[in-house]
Amino acid sequence: MVDLASWVLRVVYFYGHLIGVSNFEFDWRTGRVFAAKWTTFYAIAINSTMFILYSYHWIGITNMMNLFFGKANKLHEYVVIIMTGIKIVAGLVTVLNRWRQRCQMMDLARNVIQLFLNCPQLKKISRLGVLVKFFTGVVTDFLQVIITLDALGRVDPQYYLGISLQYWMSAILNLATSQHYLIVLFIRSHYQILNVELRQVIEESKELSRNPPGQGVFMTRCCFLADQLEDIAKIQSQLQSIMNQLEEVFGLQGMMVQSGYYMSMVATAYLTYSVLRNGYEAMQMTFRGVILTSAWCFFYYFDVMLNLVVMLFVLDEHKKLLLLLEERTLFAPGLDVRLEQSFESFQLQVTHNPLKIDVVKMYEINRSSSMSMFASFIMHSIYLIQYDLENF
Repeated sequence: MVDLASWVLRVVYFYGHLIGVSNFEFDWRTGRVFAAKWTTFYAIAINSTMFILYSYHWIGITNMMNLFFGKANKLHEYVVIIMTGIKIVAGLVTVLNRWRQRCQMMDLARNVIQLFLNCPQLKKISRLGVLVKFFTGVVTDFLQVIITLDALGRVDPQYYLGISLQYWMSAILNLATSQHYLIVLFIRSHYQILNVELRQVIEESKELSRNPPGQGVFMTRCCFLADQLEDIAKIQSQLQSIMNQLEEVFGLQGMMVQSGYYMSMVATAYLTYSVLRNGYEAMQMTFRGVILTSAWCFFYYFDVMLNLVVMLFVLDEHKKLLLLLEERTLFAPGLDVRLEQSFESFQLQVTHNPLKIDVVKMYEINRSSSMSMFASFIMHSIYLIQYDLENF
């Protein structure tokens, strides 16, 4: 029987090399991470080609508006210019950052793969998340290809290269964010495993404290539970270290992608209003184009929500771990000193080193900041619509 999750991970791995996002190799079976000559040469060649083509064929983005909207006012053009410009800059920054932090990326990949190999059930737990992400990513890219081909049928050949380069940038960003998503998903899945194991240790410790067996058995069980707890604490520390390393490596890219998401949401809300107000015929759009664009927006923003939700779920799992550790206060007195010290040490570890997900140390990602961003998106969308009503 085909292991779909493993197949998807291999596809993502080779696709990353194909479009120029990845510039090193690794072996899932052994955990070996290395920089092969042919991989380095291909990555240099494909990235250099991309930069040369952008330098050679830098198309005025204002003219590109007519590829998707035959009738566009100045505000439409400015909105799309900013949105497209951020996407292009984010893609180029992502590629450059992969070379600038190549060693850090390799070290991160080595840590993640080792974590994956040490916990075989990780793949099973994260399978659904991997498949859902792969499905939304494939559908989003497929719809974008169709929309791009539809646009190519309405423009002169001189625009073909520019459109293709913009799609290339989108593919790079989608793959880079997918890699980030997969790492966070594995961390979240491992947290779930740790919480199950921690729950078992706590329940057995409660039972030992309330109904202690004979002295020999009691000491043996306490030592065994202390060993388990120390292993859990060690793995949790590794997970948090990987999470911090991930945000450091992907920080600049994350800032650009988050900015692109925000501008894209505002632009989509405003352009949707324009189509509803003027009608797609007045905007010289086809009914097929409206359907394709609507479907693309649905899957694109669903994919964006997946990227956000998986990070929030990691924070939730970490919070569950903290709440579990607080249950040690319910133990009856008389547990072994080593077991008590293991609980205290673990609790001090997570208390003094709280898990935070931030973007280049500028702002944290949590439910509060996400709601604030959503409120800001609504406010700026309304400002754009009001400006359009007053001036166009």
